[in-house]
Amino acid sequence: MKSLAANCAQCGRSSDVTVSVVQVRGSEAVDPHFGMSLLLVEKTAAGLLWAYNAAHLQALHDYATASLRESTGIANGSMFSRLPQWMKLARNRVLLQKATARLIAKANAIL
Repeated sequence: MKSLAANCAQCGRSSDVTVSVVQVRGSEAVDPHFGMSLLLVEKTAAGLLWAYNAAHLQALHDYATASLRESTGIANGSMFSRLPQWMKLARNRVLLQKATARLIAKANAIL
């Protein structure tokens, strides 16, 4: 259990909120710290695509649409080296591009 300071965006009231850390592993699209379901989730034929926020989603879209994917030379040194194998495969590039485009449209509607 941990206590965090929280501020209300509407009224400006500040208070401490007690949270517990829940680590979830597996194929569920949940926040690893709070265990809450993510909003930006898209099921594809190859696997489950999810993003934490619009910036994360944009990075995934940029990766999907990149004509050249260069590695930095450091194993597991970036988010992209840790992506599921289906996202890295060339045969799934169009599928990933379409899925990220659908999630971007969804994010624009809800965020």
